[in-house]
This record gives sequence, structure tokens and C-alpha cells, in this order.
Amino acid sequence: MFKKILIYTGYFILTGILAAYFVFSTGLTIEHSERQRCTEIKVTVLDSALNRFVSPEEIRELIRVEGITINESKLKHINQYALENVLNNRTAVKISQVSVNRNGVLRVDIQQRRPILRLETVNGGFYMDETAYLFPLMRSYTSYVPVVTGNIPLVIPPGYRGGPNQNREWANKIKELGLFLERENFWNSMVEQIYVDSTGAILFTPRVGKIEIVFGEPENIDFKFKKLYAFYTKVIPAMGWESYKRVDLRFGNQLVCKKRENKQIKT
Repeated sequence: MFKKILIYTGYFILTGILAAYFVFSTGLTIEHSERQRCTEIKVTVLDSALNRFVSPEEIRELIRVEGITINESKLKHINQYALENVLNNRTAVKISQVSVNRNGVLRVDIQQRRPILRLETVNGGFYMDETAYLFPLMRSYTSYVPVVTGNIPLVIPPGYRGGPNQNREWANKIKELGLFLERENFWNSMVEQIYVDSTGAILFTPRVGKIEIVFGEPENIDFKFKKLYAFYTKVIPAMGWESYKRVDLRFGNQLVCKKRENKQIKT
């Protein structure tokens, strides 16, 4: 009986000690977090090997402008959500993630937007990313993607950033064309410029050969490029690079080719 009393007494004493330690350590942790200042700002641009629209130095400067400085700003005063909103409004930032740790390190991870096309409009140049999001060109860095010129059926205000505010169907179609070219290295290397004529038809200027390629509406993309591949692999080897000045992909299963001596042939 006496042995059981000792066991229970020891149990309660140990429990009390652990509870007291927990309360004490929690108090120290709270006190530490209340006093903890920002000791380091660590910025990582996750996809900097692909694009360099955003640099860690620029992000640190934006953070400084927001009043956050090393060894001065307390962690409890840093609004992580508000800081993310500020960074996400940077032109080429797709998403930012801000976190702090108990050592006072403010960590910022940045994901940039990935342009697939460059649109040259009356209000300046804009990139279009894989979601059809538009954002202005930047002086600090140029992304070498296919350029779209001519009668682009989008009205984009100067400095605009965001999704297309009208003619979204066309924007999504041209986006799909850009994604195809990004995915297919052969065609991406072949297509130098994309021109939209007054009727809305897409014309390509290839890097090799003086041939105008009429693509038509940016639709049935895979099928049209298969026809164009047949032209390059079957017609050109048989007839030569200088035989044709124009190839039209708009007519179903046919390739309508125009010879330099202005004779039309169908293949």
C-alpha cells in the first residue's frame, strides 16, 4: 500500500514539474517571438535559369520600401499576406510566398511569369504567358519568344497587366499557338515572326527560305503543322527552296502553293 502511495506521489510530482516547465518554456518562446527582429532576408527566384525578369536585389528593395529592414524590424510587425500582395503586383511575378522562422529569417520565394509570345501593339510591347496573362515588356530583360505583329485584335492599354479584357477567344487561340511553338522545338526554331493581316489571317515568316506561310485562323494547329511538315519534307526536296513563294494551309487536306512564276499548284 505504501509503495502505491509513493508511486502516485512521484507521478503527480513529475507531472507538476513537466507542466511547470511547459508553462515556463512557452513563456520564454512568446517573449522571444515578441522581441525577435528580422536577422536576414533570403530571396529565391525559383525559375531564374529560364527567365530573369526579377532579381533578388529588386525584391529586397521592394521589401525595404515597405519598411522592413534587417536588425530593426520585429517579426511580429511583418504582415506576410500584405507583403505577398505587394510582391505579386510586380509586373513579372506570378506568385510569391513569404514566411519567417524563429531565427528571424524572412524567406521570400518568387515564381516568375513564363512568356510564350511577344505582342507588338500600338500601345507598346507585351508578353503573353501560358494562361494568356498579359504584361508589359521590361527594359532589364528580354525573353526570346515568337513575336506577333500586325492587326492584333486586342486593345491593350499602355502598361496593362492582366488577362485579356475583350476578344478572349482569339487571345486563347493565339495562346495555344504559342504553347505549340514552345513545345515543338523544330517549329519554334523555324518560325521567326507571326503576322496578323487585315482579315485576321496568321502569316508566318520562317527563318529558312523566302516563303510566306499562310496559316489562317489560329485553330486546327496540330493538323496545319503536319501539312506544313509534309511541304518541307516532300515538296521542297522534290522542287527546291526557290520554287515557291507562298504556301497556304487554310484549305482542308490541301496545300495550296504559289510558284515564283505565279503558277498555282495543289498538292
